[in-house]
Amino acid sequence: MFSREADTAHAPKLKNGALLSDHVMATRWGIASAGKISHDFVIALSILPHTEHVVVAVAARQLNRAKDFATLHNIKAAYGSYEELAKDPNVDVVYVGAIHPQHLQITSLMLSSGKPCLVEKPLTMNLKETKQLINLARNKKLFLMEAIWSRFFPVYQLLRDELKAGTLGDVLQVNVNFGIPLENVDRLKQVFVYINDSMIFNNLKELGGGSILDIGVYVLQLAVLVFGPVIPEKILASGALNKEGVDSSMAAILNYGAGKMVTFSTQTKAAFPNEAIIVGTKGTIKIHSPFWCPTTIETPTKKSEFPIPRCSKTFNHINSSGLSYEAQEVRRCLLQGLIESPDMSHAESLVLAELEDKLRAAVGTRYPQDD
Repeated sequence: MFSREADTAHAPKLKNGALLSDHVMATRWGIASAGKISHDFVIALSILPHTEHVVVAVAARQLNRAKDFATLHNIKAAYGSYEELAKDPNVDVVYVGAIHPQHLQITSLMLSSGKPCLVEKPLTMNLKETKQLINLARNKKLFLMEAIWSRFFPVYQLLRDELKAGTLGDVLQVNVNFGIPLENVDRLKQVFVYINDSMIFNNLKELGGGSILDIGVYVLQLAVLVFGPVIPEKILASGALNKEGVDSSMAAILNYGAGKMVTFSTQTKAAFPNEAIIVGTKGTIKIHSPFWCPTTIETPTKKSEFPIPRCSKTFNHINSSGLSYEAQEVRRCLLQGLIESPDMSHAESLVLAELEDKLRAAVGTRYPQDD
């Protein structure tokens, strides 16, 4: 992290998504959507020095929700439309915490208005939309990152170091399973949602639900981290669909050739051990549960613990204080004028989207955005 003092009396300027000033000043965040994950992200930001991160605005489709969120988190500006947030000159970067069917529209609006973006996973609904967003960010020369927060946990940093050092020799296998009961998650059931101030009835498919997009992205990002942003030579997958035609579970094998494979499964009705195993010719690495936001890793030589940052406030999700790690990465990239993070690149997001598309096609999950 950067430790130079911030001059909070003057607003930082942006050029190509980079913060420019005689002093390194606080990164000013705008929050798009006032839901549970946005709540956790804002609390995680509060763990970090206020001279480095500050939330200045929040927007939701309902003004009263934005105002309630702003009051809870002591945020100065609250907007009842995303257009107002996009126009706010005090916002340096936008965190998009809306449900993923809305990511393309909201993020396109922000990028078109000159705002760098950190977008919750999955980045979009499919490869077509992901290409649109990444091309827009590149054309605008603005930072864009899919919020795969796992990548910035110290456990994952150590995993990268071990892989780079060749500790495992020739890596041949990744085994990872993610199972968690999601029946009580509102978005994964039939729920009422508000769009443009009118309440309509939406179902699971319209809300982008399903095990592949909701939790499969986590197992896939590990495969991409280990074997690189390439499409496997062969993909074998099977799954179960619910009554609405979206996958409630899935199992797959990714064959990268030369004996390199990933075996994984996703399950939304039962709990799995949720550990990850990476196996090479010289040893094994184990990422303890929860592998997507872990604090413990075992390498061939030692077991390492990385406690998450402490926070007295209440989170909605497990280990959410670790969201602060990805926020630090966003600030680092902005200060360096980068339009993507080397630890969660555009190339990786494109491969993730393509893999998600292929797996959904294999099990029969199709969304309106695919038409």
